Amino acid sequence: MKILKLENVSKYYKSAETVSVGMQNVSASFDIGEFVAITGESGSGKSTLLNVISGLDGYEEGELYHYGEETSHYTISDWETYRSSYVGFVFQNYNIIDSYTVYQNVLFALEVQGYPKDKRRKRALELIDRVGLSSHKNHKASKLSGGQKQRAVLARALAKDTPIIVADEPTGNLDSESSKQVMALLHEISKDKLVIVVTHDYAQVEPYATRKIRMHDGTIVEDVELKEFEKQEQPVKLEAKKVSWLTLFKISLRNIFSTPKRTIFMLILQILVIGIFTLIFSSQVKARRELGLMDSETYPQVPETRLLVERRDGEPLSSAEIDKIKSNRNVLTVYENAHLFHNNRNLSINLLNSHHNFYVSKTDSAKILSKGDVKGELPKEINEVVVSSYYNTIKVGDVIGLAFTPIYYYGGNLEHFVEFKVVGLDKLERRTIYFSEAYLTQEIVADIDVNLYNHIRQNLKDSLYCNLEDSVGFELEYDPNATLLYDIQMIKSDESQTYVVENNVNVKFHTYYEHTSTVILEVGSVGKVEGEFYGGLIKKELLDQVLDLSMQNYVSKYKIDKNMISVEVANFRKGDNFIKSIDQTIYKVYYPANISSPLQKFMLFIQGLISGLLLVGMGFFLYAIVHAVSKNIMASRKKDFAIFRSIGTNKSALAKMVVLEQVIMNMIGFVITMIGFYFLQYRFSNIRTLLDYMKFSDYIVLVLIFLFLGVWLGLRFNKKVFNQSVIQVLTLSKEEF
Repeated sequence: MKILKLENVSKYYKSAETVSVGMQNVSASFDIGEFVAITGESGSGKSTLLNVISGLDGYEEGELYHYGEETSHYTISDWETYRSSYVGFVFQNYNIIDSYTVYQNVLFALEVQGYPKDKRRKRALELIDRVGLSSHKNHKASKLSGGQKQRAVLARALAKDTPIIVADEPTGNLDSESSKQVMALLHEISKDKLVIVVTHDYAQVEPYATRKIRMHDGTIVEDVELKEFEKQEQPVKLEAKKVSWLTLFKISLRNIFSTPKRTIFMLILQILVIGIFTLIFSSQVKARRELGLMDSETYPQVPETRLLVERRDGEPLSSAEIDKIKSNRNVLTVYENAHLFHNNRNLSINLLNSHHNFYVSKTDSAKILSKGDVKGELPKEINEVVVSSYYNTIKVGDVIGLAFTPIYYYGGNLEHFVEFKVVGLDKLERRTIYFSEAYLTQEIVADIDVNLYNHIRQNLKDSLYCNLEDSVGFELEYDPNATLLYDIQMIKSDESQTYVVENNVNVKFHTYYEHTSTVILEVGSVGKVEGEFYGGLIKKELLDQVLDLSMQNYVSKYKIDKNMISVEVANFRKGDNFIKSIDQTIYKVYYPANISSPLQKFMLFIQGLISGLLLVGMGFFLYAIVHAVSKNIMASRKKDFAIFRSIGTNKSALAKMVVLEQVIMNMIGFVITMIGFYFLQYRFSNIRTLLDYMKFSDYIVLVLIFLFLGVWLGLRFNKKVFNQSVIQVLTLSKEEF
């Protein structure tokens, strides 16, 4: 039985306006061991006949038999199997994978036919040596001469070890010496194969041909047997072997790294798209986590980056307990004096030398900021702060006062209790004031910070006045240079003084500092004047006694439980994790910024819908960008994919390979993007905050999304690849290039 037989086979080419004849009513049969030369003028149909025989192109009429089996019913998959198992190709235009080396071109043919893994390298090198290219085995095909390319293609055809070898004008672009070498090689392999050569120069093939077929106007006009050939035993019917996923994975990696410029360009695009989508995705995760939360009325100044912790038994935390909390993986740092943040007070910023007051939303440590978050510098000294750029009136270098704001405050100037220099502005406009480490770890006096203590004491001293039992109130001053005979010495308005000594007099001392406070003391001696007076002087010893008593009243309003510590975290997620990790039978943990609103569930539902629509819309938009670019890049690879098909890569294997390439590129882009974010978060805390909200499950979701997009892109392109026959793609590629 002949390996191939054609009965009245016709092939037509259709365009938008015309139908032309490729070949018509062709009948012929072919056998193993033949070396067939097909000749004819250009357009005579000889290449069409070769393409139909090889399964590169279909036919419209008649029947092509393969081992007596009809092929008119063959599907694309059937033809792929036929080419993979039975046909090796040598083309005039070489149709070599330019981005591959000679070795990789030959190796690919062995891989797709399922050649044993442990023998592939040895077999490839043997074939390369057989065609005389051992010294060029690692050269890219694009760097070879025409003759070298054709010999490489021959080695690739031999690697398939198929019973049929077809060659379309194999010497058309070669010099005479290279042409002789190629023909000699074809003749050598024809002893146990069917070799069919299409040529316009019959003289080159004449010494080797066992049979000559001449075509004219799409029909065979001459079919002559020139010499006898040794008939070979017919090969058994071959079964196409499946290419393993591991082999396809290796091929996909080779395709990616064999074209570095294209790969780098695609990676940059992938990184941009993945980075943008990841930031949008993580911002939606963050939004869901923060939605429907209310601030605590008890601790209004505590942001989501701080928690307050105390022991349930009221005892102070030991150094060992604090060190253990500091070592918690969710904790940035711990401040032992939590009240330095003024957690339980409404605060305002008073811009000195102006009438501008600003509400402070939160107080925090500057440690939560990175250099990139701040215009200016991060605070280092005890009296330096960063404030929000939301307060656009405040500039770097301004001096501000921090003041307590009454709940029902409607404007006016507030008495500030401590002054700070603004060294930086928070770009994120969080309406927060950030203290330095020096401030938050400073010395403590009477359970408040020493600056605040001294400030209050000075204000009390400046606002001190008194009432004697039988007189109106008058202001008191302390003059360190004055020599006083009495504890209190009153001053007459005309400065002429008459002294009346009174001993052990009860005196009411008053201070106007945010609210009135009265201290009653028995004073040892008072130098009193008769008539009008405007003030008095007080001895230092008595002044200190009055101030000490007054401070006891004032200090209590500026402090909270001294046994409470402040725990600094990066965001809500870290705060939640910290709460879960601490033993709450021993400790009370307050998270003032994490109080759920009664409407939280409804708000989360609405936000979930909006978030889903946003992510889907943005995903399709970014996908459209990648698809548009990938489409052009893939279009430039049509020739390569057609060559893959001609070598024997079936639709399934090629689909897997394309998908794997897209998936690998996506995953490489994803890993590089995540590494980039890892380093960027140390420069930009807003990136760190977004990524800190991401759980492992969120990253899995992202990976699945990008995998889905990679698979989708691959399948869409693969579908287009198989819309055309191999020969159509190769013809179009030849015209384009």
